[in-house]
Amino acid sequence: MTQERSNNPQEEERFSLRPIEEGARFPFSCHPGVSCFNECCKQIDVLLTPFDVVRMKNVLGIQSDEFMVKYAEMQKFKGTELPLLKLKMNEGEKCVFLGEEGCTIYENRPVVCRNYPTGVATKKPDEEAGKNSFFIIEEKMCKGHFEKDQWTVHEYKENQGATELDKQNHTWLEIVARLKSMELKNDRDQKMNIFIMVSYDLDSFRSFVFNSSFLNRFDIKDEVVSQIKSDDEELLKFGFEWLKFALFAEGPIHPRK
Repeated sequence: MTQERSNNPQEEERFSLRPIEEGARFPFSCHPGVSCFNECCKQIDVLLTPFDVVRMKNVLGIQSDEFMVKYAEMQKFKGTELPLLKLKMNEGEKCVFLGEEGCTIYENRPVVCRNYPTGVATKKPDEEAGKNSFFIIEEKMCKGHFEKDQWTVHEYKENQGATELDKQNHTWLEIVARLKSMELKNDRDQKMNIFIMVSYDLDSFRSFVFNSSFLNRFDIKDEVVSQIKSDDEELLKFGFEWLKFALFAEGPIHPRK
């Protein structure tokens, strides 16, 4: 999942994707002294992961549904009916969190912003398992590529705090990939509503777990219940396992016998 620019052909001419070997080094640095500072925060689609939403809504001190209304909007993934959440743009097509001095939620910025300008190519079926194909997003307006700092992709991701978030979102991204390939028919709306609730509306999912008959109907260990009651990120991980059951009838969650 990456940042995306406008689909306008003129916009596409502004950037290119350069493949890079896993251990190769590339120059990049972004800071207020770079002449293009903040330009990459305009006219973009920043797709959000569940951990992005949880961290942002918590630092803002608001509920999930309020975050979705004020700061995000839903869009369908290209060529599918799959609903994904992206950040809103405000006047001038600027990111809603872009302030005069830069990102106002920088410590809790989305993972795609952390990963920029790196990306991971979609694997082909015959490619070696566990082997990633990386690329560098090179935009004509970006002067960060001419800075002196040198990185491997893994060094850069670790420096930007993206490595752990990538791991946390891994299960969810696998679910997204499976949903993209499925032809949901009669139960599409129900399954999409479940997907949206768990992925983006964690406060509603908490209410679903603790204020309904859920815990009576499913065999959930006491220690797990204790964890998810007080920890948003643990609840989110549990939600991913619930999605496996609700969407694909698999995983460790089972009805009580």
